[in-house]
Amino acid sequence: MDVLFLAYANDHLSPLAALQEENDNVYKTLTPRALQQHFIIHRDAYATREKIREFLILYRDHIFLFAYSGHAGKDMLLVTDGEARSEGLAELLGQCPNLKAVLLNGCSTLGQVEQLLQQQIPLVIATAAPVNDEKAKLFAIAFFQSLSQGENMGQAFEAGIGAVRLSHPLEGVDRGPVLRSSQANDAPNWGIYYPSEASLKVQLPQKASFAIPKDYQPNKLLLDTLIQTLKEHSFELQLLLMEERKGKSISLARKRMAILNGLPAPIAEHLRKLISPINEENEGFDKISEARLRQLCRTYQITIELLVYTMLAQMWEILVESPNEKIADELAATILAFLQRSERDLIHYDYTRLIRCIRQVFDLSGKGIPYFVPEMGILKELPYTDSAFMSANFFLHTAQQRLQMEGILDEEIPQLCIRAEESLSTVLSHLGFIANYTLASINNIDIQKFKHLKSPAFKHRIVKLIDLLGGLDQTDMVLERFTDNRSILLIRDAENKEKLSELNLSPFIIDRNAFEEDANSNEVSNIYFFSHYDAEKACYYYYRTYKPDEPLLEVSDHHLSIVKDQLDAFYELLAAHQTTLASE
Repeated sequence: MDVLFLAYANDHLSPLAALQEENDNVYKTLTPRALQQHFIIHRDAYATREKIREFLILYRDHIFLFAYSGHAGKDMLLVTDGEARSEGLAELLGQCPNLKAVLLNGCSTLGQVEQLLQQQIPLVIATAAPVNDEKAKLFAIAFFQSLSQGENMGQAFEAGIGAVRLSHPLEGVDRGPVLRSSQANDAPNWGIYYPSEASLKVQLPQKASFAIPKDYQPNKLLLDTLIQTLKEHSFELQLLLMEERKGKSISLARKRMAILNGLPAPIAEHLRKLISPINEENEGFDKISEARLRQLCRTYQITIELLVYTMLAQMWEILVESPNEKIADELAATILAFLQRSERDLIHYDYTRLIRCIRQVFDLSGKGIPYFVPEMGILKELPYTDSAFMSANFFLHTAQQRLQMEGILDEEIPQLCIRAEESLSTVLSHLGFIANYTLASINNIDIQKFKHLKSPAFKHRIVKLIDLLGGLDQTDMVLERFTDNRSILLIRDAENKEKLSELNLSPFIIDRNAFEEDANSNEVSNIYFFSHYDAEKACYYYYRTYKPDEPLLEVSDHHLSIVKDQLDAFYELLAAHQTTLASE
């Protein structure tokens, strides 16, 4: 899908009000079209050289328009971490085959135009003189308003010029296929350059391109993908496929059971609603409908959040064990913002950005810290090597936004359901390794100490969150060490009890039953994921993974205070590391 890359060189510590206003208004203007799947908006509010390079490579085949706003000069863009040289930017943009236009909405960027045109970029908008923040804001907002209404690049440029002239004098404007000979400070403020006039007629994409397969059957692609992906990790599934190869008939129901039993319970439960509906509660999740589209997106969200909370949990352990470990100011700020995000922020929150930030904390550590889930190290390269994986994440994230904003028409449902299944299958095809891990809830720990034993043992009452259709497995495990009480663990090599390797995912994921005996007497485990924070009430909120539409669980000083204390402690730990770095 086409990508509009909007880069703003603002400073999150000392933001420019006009640049922030431009950012917000342009995004607000373009969002309705993005929610109709006409294009994807990548908005970087605090652009750096590294991020511009990273995302120009990441979106190389999909970038339709690149727009920069902020301080600049004739041979550079002045981004948050220094100067981004114009020759390097031109080379990166020249490698984007789908690129239709570049807007450099900063001071005196005319000097960069020739390099961009030499890279065969069809249209460039730049300035030949210093432009104050207010003028730049007015131009950009009007330019994108015009584009969003279906007007072409030439018309949008004129709309931007008109908006500036409505409030400020503007000496002149440069239009044409070649640069003006003069580049003096009194030259026109804005210019539009295009080797071919056809570039002026270019409009933003008007509709989502999608073809409905004639032989489409709901869940067929999803099931085929899961079988192929999990067969290397699920012994139960391997046995079934081996029997099938020998000529024995294996029912689809048995294969579905093996798939679900091989996955962590929160993911398996939402997949079950898609591929194995067993009662009216599922509301036709196995048929094309808005309910199915919601469930496809919800399964994606649960999967991504489990990966995020796994990475956050390990990062916490790293910071505790290495108090002198430093986190770059910007990375810490992004993670802190996630912990303090409001309910209003949920609709637009991009988990992929958070994952990139956490990944950088791991990668920038001089100690070469290994991932608890080693496959995470491989997964981080996928956006650069697999454009289908990137597009699938974009689609599911945007579809979820549209659902939350009730912005989907009835006639769009069939094609969106089909594309969502394709996208979820693409994402899950890279995540087969999750079958190597089991979630378990530690409800209680008892110490076993007898006179004839030199050392105590620790009896853990564990609920293994697997085998959903057969009921959750509650068992006792005796270890020579103890884990944190009332915890959710991600367990690796769970079959070998003496070599249990675990990562504590609490308080990002909690089992309510571990804190409240009467929370749900019919279930041995009641899992909740962190949702958001209410600053006014000083409360954290969690949603029930099996039934996310139920009322949220409030965590405050008066209810489940031990959970709140943990999240507060993690926030303060991150803030301390950020402060330490900033003060040096």
